[in-house]
Amino acid sequence: MKTLMENMKRKLAVLKPILPYGVIEPWDDLNPRLYHAVHIYWLRFYGMWYNNFSPCSITFWLHIVYTLIVLWLVCFLPGIGEVVYLLKRRENIGDVAEGLYLFLSEMYTYFKVAVFWLNKDKVINLLRYLSCKEFKPVEAEHKEIIRKSIKAARFVMTYYSTMCVGAVSVGIIMPLTENFEILPTNVEYPFFDVYKSPAYQTLYIHHIYYKPATCIIDGVMDTILAAFVASAIGQIEILAFNLRHFDMVAERRRKRAIVENKPSGEYTQEWHMRAVLKECIVHHNSIIKYVSMIESAFSLASALQFMLSVMVLCLVGIQFLSIENPSSHPMQIMWMAIYLTCMLIEVFILCWFGDELIWKSMALRQAAFDGPWLGTNQKTMIFIVIFLERCKRPLRVTAGKIFTLSLDTYTILINWAYKAFAVVSNMKKK
Repeated sequence: MKTLMENMKRKLAVLKPILPYGVIEPWDDLNPRLYHAVHIYWLRFYGMWYNNFSPCSITFWLHIVYTLIVLWLVCFLPGIGEVVYLLKRRENIGDVAEGLYLFLSEMYTYFKVAVFWLNKDKVINLLRYLSCKEFKPVEAEHKEIIRKSIKAARFVMTYYSTMCVGAVSVGIIMPLTENFEILPTNVEYPFFDVYKSPAYQTLYIHHIYYKPATCIIDGVMDTILAAFVASAIGQIEILAFNLRHFDMVAERRRKRAIVENKPSGEYTQEWHMRAVLKECIVHHNSIIKYVSMIESAFSLASALQFMLSVMVLCLVGIQFLSIENPSSHPMQIMWMAIYLTCMLIEVFILCWFGDELIWKSMALRQAAFDGPWLGTNQKTMIFIVIFLERCKRPLRVTAGKIFTLSLDTYTILINWAYKAFAVVSNMKKK
């Protein structure tokens, strides 16, 4: 199997310039770029990545023009049409619910992009910080942990975006089952009828482009935060390994010191154990700083996402109730069910990674206690005591200092959405 993969990579080598980093390139060096290569690839593809060219160059202005064209096609043009549709159908709660949940879910995607651009320096600093010396894997076990962490980040991005594109594909083919009486997204424009030829065909082709594009951009903006948190979790697991096996790590370094003819003071096991524990404390401080940087860069966008997710989940439920004779609209029911699933998974991804961060950081105290510290001298034990005190507070990422990314928060949000849906449902019955 390994030989087959290597042969395939050699054949695909010509596609290296147009594929994300890490698809063709080997992972031997475990470059931190591997965490976010897919995210950056798609952001560049749609012109949403940072423009780092000089304003004096033509490339800078070409990038600006391309970004504006994409934003017009995938954000402004659909947004205008959805707003006009809502204004014309504001007396029908079902039409309002259907138009509003799509409008909100699309608009907050581009709000996240706007926040992403505003926090350019913070995001770039995060990417650079991943390459700091404290985060570099040294032992073979460290490299395996980092490899698993990178795979998790890339898996979530790839498969979540694929699922979202698959979901909107149902919406795209829905007009075929409704005798072309509807568009994939309900839009209206002031100066022409969208259901007459050639406007209908033009808008239908536009929907085929913009809906997958919006899904991919949304998937990138959601999972890039998850990728940063996944990298922090990987570093915590490395730290936990060092704490549990600091005697083994120290012995390996002592042997390397002898081979490399280091100063004789570095030949003792005790010296290396103390050095490993010092590095663990420095490593832990670096992880704490890194997590605080993640929160600073993504706090506002994730807070808005949580609040709007509750509204969107509620509106999808209202739209479902407003459909008369659901059995005659199977594709519409399927579309809403898939859309609802995507929304639930979107929030779950962030909450799951946030929850893992909390529990892994809490487990550091146990990892330190499980280490062979009883066989060390009193001076070395002091490092363990300092570390145990430092670990009393678990690491966590919050959304706007309001919500903590955790599974507890996820259940609370689902509960809020259900309560809001139940209230509106009762009002509709009356």
